[in-house]
Amino acid sequence: MLALVHLPFALHMAPLTWRMEARVLSFFILFWVLEDFLWFLLNPAFGLKRFRPENIWWHAPKWWWIMPRDYWVFITVGILLYRLSYANSTS
Repeated sequence: MLALVHLPFALHMAPLTWRMEARVLSFFILFWVLEDFLWFLLNPAFGLKRFRPENIWWHAPKWWWIMPRDYWVFITVGILLYRLSYANSTS
């Protein structure tokens, strides 16, 4: 997936800059979190009602409030990278 999101740069469809790299990494990180959450949400064995640490044992040791710690950390990093990609940008 990481190689796939970099495909526009490899095909020379977009210039590879630090801003664009931050934007691509932001997309990749936020996509990863969304994909993981949707797996639970759409999985008949889980759903939103069973999205709890007692039902998801592999995330349970790292559960913060309403979701796994990884979600909190990666959402924060993804948003920061996205904001950095536009910081002091004229375009």
